[in-house]
Amino acid sequence: MKITSTFLKTICTIVLITAAFGYTHRFGSPIKTVDYYADAKNKGQWLSMVKQELAAKRKPVLFFTATWCGPCKQFKNSLGDPLMTDALNGATLIMIDGDIDAKKDKLTEKYKVTGYPTFVRVDAEGKLLNKTDGGAWDENIPVNMAPVMKTFMK
Repeated sequence: MKITSTFLKTICTIVLITAAFGYTHRFGSPIKTVDYYADAKNKGQWLSMVKQELAAKRKPVLFFTATWCGPCKQFKNSLGDPLMTDALNGATLIMIDGDIDAKKDKLTEKYKVTGYPTFVRVDAEGKLLNKTDGGAWDENIPVNMAPVMKTFMK
């Protein structure tokens, strides 16, 4: 049987894709995002979501955001950057729309959220562990955001 270069390229591609899928499937994404607003079945269940993520050995973060918020969009767009992946490794960002969800569940009042983005870590009972916001760094680029978020996640 004669092996062609096309055949070898095809085999190599299949092996690489399989290996990449296996790694992602086995270890999961280092950063998980949950859109609280879009997931209607979870309305009012933010604390259950926190408990579920803690049970899965993840670090839940209430990410107060708004659709109109430019810095929030820049933060979200940076999540694939290696600096951000490292800083937020194992985090689950529970994205809470400050204009809709947070007011309904009174979360902005509970955690004294005054601007967006704001990030809140809580324990299984909803007690505040740590809080930071977009004012903690300069320009919304990974080299500025990642060190703040890495410290926040400790």
